[in-house]
Amino acid sequence: MDVSTREGEIRARLADIGGDEPGPAERELLARLIRSFAGKVPGGVDRLAELLRGGDLAAVRDHAHGLKGSASNIGAGTLSGIFAEVEQSARDGVIPDADLTLGRVCAEQALVLGLLEGLAREMDQ
Repeated sequence: MDVSTREGEIRARLADIGGDEPGPAERELLARLIRSFAGKVPGGVDRLAELLRGGDLAAVRDHAHGLKGSASNIGAGTLSGIFAEVEQSARDGVIPDADLTLGRVCAEQALVLGLLEGLAREMDQ
């Protein structure tokens, strides 16, 4: 999946939330949602790294589940999918390889956060 597809997914989700032609109040809400996600996900990923390295299956599962939902709520389907894989692995009793998993997460997170930054600026106009 390429950048334009990811951006399209996020835009579609934002349209679900704020409508196809959001007014000033909806644009403000969308900007806040975007910034809230962008502000929280890096810390959440850092916590996931700690949990993956710590080996607590239940904690990995629960934390990945929360991250999956947050990413899905903003329309970041690929990122949500990676978290879903981590969650399912933990449900299956397997802690995924931390370095490989975090490499995938961080690469996708960087892409998503870059897109969201631009979208938040759009909402501010």
